[in-house]
Amino acid sequence: MKKSLGILEIKGMVTATSCIDAMVKSSYIEIYHIERLGSGMITILIEGEVAAVNIALEIGAEEAFKHGELIATKTIAKPDQKLIRLFTQKKQVDIDEKG
Repeated sequence: MKKSLGILEIKGMVTATSCIDAMVKSSYIEIYHIERLGSGMITILIEGEVAAVNIALEIGAEEAFKHGELIATKTIAKPDQKLIRLFTQKKQVDIDEKG
């Protein structure tokens, strides 16, 4: 990923859907990854040029704020590939073969 990374943390699936809709309509960005963290928290990762990511995050944050569900936003210009792997690693789950 040579583009910028935008991170939007919010609470609630309805809010997430509303934020994603507003962000993709407002700016030329792509949804990179969506992570459910538990307790209703959702992290949305977007990618694009720095200005586009900043605009999309601002729009997404405004939308989340309307619902009272904004937690945090962050833009990272030209993120290191190791950072990207942290977000997209598969989680290993131990499976008990007896049950």
